[in-house]
Amino acid sequence: MANFLQNFFGTKSQRDIKEILPYIKKIKEIYPNIQQLNHDELRQKTIGFKEKIQEAVATIDQQIASLREQMTLDAEMLPEEKENIYNQIDKLDKARYDQVQVTLNEILPEAFAVIKSTAERFTNNE
Repeated sequence: MANFLQNFFGTKSQRDIKEILPYIKKIKEIYPNIQQLNHDELRQKTIGFKEKIQEAVATIDQQIASLREQMTLDAEMLPEEKENIYNQIDKLDKARYDQVQVTLNEILPEAFAVIKSTAERFTNNE
C-alpha cells in the first residue's frame, strides 16, 4: 500500500524537485544574459532588486507612517481609538510582509542568477 501511494504521489524529494523545477528553468534562461553584464551592471541589478521591493511596499509604508503620525499628533486620543489604529497597523504590517514575499518570489530567478554569476566571478577572480 505504501509503495502504491509513493508511486502515485512521489517521494518527498520528488515533490520538492517538481516544485522548484520551474524556478530552475527560469534561472537557466536568465543566466546567460546575466553573465554578459560587467561588474557595475551586476551591482546595479542588486540595487534594482532593492528598489523594486521598496516600490512594491511604498503605499503600505505611507499608510503605516500616516497612522503612526496620527497617533503622535493626537495626544488626547481615547484608548479604544489607539487600539483600533494599532490593529490597522498590524494588518498593514502583515500586508506589507505578504507583498514583500510576492515581490521576492517574482525576482527570485533573476536574483539567483545574479548570485550565481557573482559567485562564479569570485571563484575565477575576475
